Amino acid sequence: MKNCLFALAIGLLVSVTLPNLAHAGFPNDFSDVTWIDPDISGWAQTSRISVDVRGSRLSVNDTKRTVWPARYHSTLNNSCCNRSLWMFIKFEGRWYATTFEYMRFGQIDKNVEAVRGRQMKRMPFSGPGVEWHPAEGEVYGFMTSGMARFNLDNVNVRERSNVALYRWGVGPTDNVNFEEVPRHPNGHPITGDEEPEEPEEPVEECVEPEPPAEVINTHVYRGEAVGQLVVTGATNQTADFRENVTIEVSDTRSVAFRVDDEFFISQVGQNGNFSGRFTFDIGNAGICIVDIDVIGNINGKVATGSASGNDSCAGNNANFTATFSAASATEPSYLDQRPPLPTPRSVCNPPDVSSAINLLLFGDEEE
Repeated sequence: MKNCLFALAIGLLVSVTLPNLAHAGFPNDFSDVTWIDPDISGWAQTSRISVDVRGSRLSVNDTKRTVWPARYHSTLNNSCCNRSLWMFIKFEGRWYATTFEYMRFGQIDKNVEAVRGRQMKRMPFSGPGVEWHPAEGEVYGFMTSGMARFNLDNVNVRERSNVALYRWGVGPTDNVNFEEVPRHPNGHPITGDEEPEEPEEPVEECVEPEPPAEVINTHVYRGEAVGQLVVTGATNQTADFRENVTIEVSDTRSVAFRVDDEFFISQVGQNGNFSGRFTFDIGNAGICIVDIDVIGNINGKVATGSASGNDSCAGNNANFTATFSAASATEPSYLDQRPPLPTPRSVCNPPDVSSAINLLLFGDEEE
């Protein structure tokens, strides 16, 4: 009888406490999450992921990476991908869910530069003068799902993974608690080694006019990369490569190179040359990842260059070569090659001499 009463008491305790756990909030559920992309909180969790950052690579190991089917995507204009990569960000006290990348069939690696507002593309993480950056010590959640970036027009499966927590700059964690890092208005973290701004001294007689502002433009080159992948060894095959290329060049000489869903950021040299590296997934199976070195040149409104890489894995040798060309409607006017802007002249207010003039003309009335 005592055992029955004890079991009944335990059952009542569980029935009272479990409903509270069901509304515990992120990451136990999504009840306090604002969805920037489609709300997929009702999708079944069928996959398990783990997340890590090693150097320049974000690794998202997904048990369904070669299970969920790839399908033709109307935005990508190909059938390379089978997952959307999500990020959960706590911003000004609220959790937001946003996609930031597509994942190719079998792919596990992304460039860590993708973890920025420019890949999320929507407020509050991206907008005029705003590009959110991750901050050390903050905890973010990562998740994969069927195709759900921006909309569900190209969804392949209505399934998702777990949410893997990662403390930026530290590693995987199961503790979601942290203090948000203060940020500049542009979304960049304020680091502890930044010098405090010196207070401006009051201007008394002379007013310094504002210098004319430098105009900084970004020039978009669009074109195509054409090449070939040759695999020898256990498998002998040759595959043609043809993908769209987008190159964004700023007047500050920064350059962002994108092919398919891979990209890198570099600088244009004085001679117009730039270089960088991205990865190529052999067979879209996540088995062989080849590092591809890119050498390019910006000459006015034309961008050209080549890409190559080779690797050995799974009993095969892979050799990749390609060339690319792209064009822009405008060309860079690099800041370091522009003539200096004219220095504005100070505008000085003459001192108040009225009292001295009165004294000379009328003398001291009290004498």
